[in-house]
Amino acid sequence: MMKVEELSQEALERQLDRLLTFFPRIDAKVSALFAVTSAQIAIAALNLTLDDLKQWWVSGAAVVFGLCAVWVIVHLYRCAYPHLEGGRSSLVYFAQIADVREAEYIRGILTVTPAAYREDIAGQIWRNAEILCCKYRFLKRATIGASFGVLPWSVLLLATSLAHWTIPIISK
Repeated sequence: MMKVEELSQEALERQLDRLLTFFPRIDAKVSALFAVTSAQIAIAALNLTLDDLKQWWVSGAAVVFGLCAVWVIVHLYRCAYPHLEGGRSSLVYFAQIADVREAEYIRGILTVTPAAYREDIAGQIWRNAEILCCKYRFLKRATIGASFGVLPWSVLLLATSLAHWTIPIISK
């Protein structure tokens, strides 16, 4: 009978570290997309007046752009703050570590068997992959919303420019 070789704790920790490198990448994209969307909202607000909204082509573009911006911000928020449930009784998962008292965690981490610790790390790899997948889905939805929002935002700026025969942000 052939013996299956077990992954070493170091190999599991490298896999976990590799997976954790994706979090800053996603979060950087969230920050950049939030900055772009915020700038679009600010530019639209600076170019709009209440009188502009009386014209259907301006108000229509404003509503569609507003809906896209709300979609983007909601999904960016959900990406930045994903659902963290899971990892019960883990000595590795930060959300579970924070749920126990310090003395209980110290006792657990100092008495865990190597096999149980490797299993806990493997579970942490799976849980982080699950969280990353969720974050990527929300980031993708936000990016799609931002892409769809470019056209109504551009129409809104063009409509306000044509309504005043100026480029509002420059002439203010």
